Amino acid sequence: MSEAGVNEFRHLAGSLNLLLRRGDWARALDTIDRMIVLQPGSAALHYNRGLVLKRLGRTGESVDAFGAALERDQGHAHARFELAASLLDAGQLAPAAVEFARYLDLEPEDADAHLNLGDALLRLGRQDEALPHLRLAHDAAPTPRAEQSLALALRDTGDLDGCIALTASWPADEPAAAAARLKILTQGSKGQLRLDPAQFPPARNRLR
Repeated sequence: MSEAGVNEFRHLAGSLNLLLRRGDWARALDTIDRMIVLQPGSAALHYNRGLVLKRLGRTGESVDAFGAALERDQGHAHARFELAASLLDAGQLAPAAVEFARYLDLEPEDADAHLNLGDALLRLGRQDEALPHLRLAHDAAPTPRAEQSLALALRDTGDLDGCIALTASWPADEPAAAAARLKILTQGSKGQLRLDPAQFPPARNRLR
């Protein structure tokens, strides 16, 4: 790159930082595109372009941007995660599962990735594969989403006792929790196989 190009790149980088802080995503995208013209081989620029596109709600284009980052650096873990997440957001479950698995090869302890991969596999009907990922996610970070996903996997793989035990502590006096528990126990992740709700004991009331 010429000296003039280096100076222009530095100027654009300074402008980009200001635009990102302001949340001016449209102008930030234009600035990144100008920077990519100067440094087309930069994985970081393509990665950041993907993040800005997600902010703009342009998920399909973000998939291409994260893919471009990975073409330049296969070991770019953040780009791999964001590619998988964008594919999941776009409803492309099978490719998303592949990319989350590839990301976990790089970052095997990432609870969010295990949870996202488990959810994708559940939605693909691959409950047996989903279960270990959802157990890992729940053990590492027992969030409400992780708990619900694990309960679905337990129910779908036939472990009704495990599902009941996991959901028994959900507050019976909160309508959303009670409805989620009933749906999981009677329908599972696909909402197809209906069981008699009377066979399940009620959830315990929350201690006050």
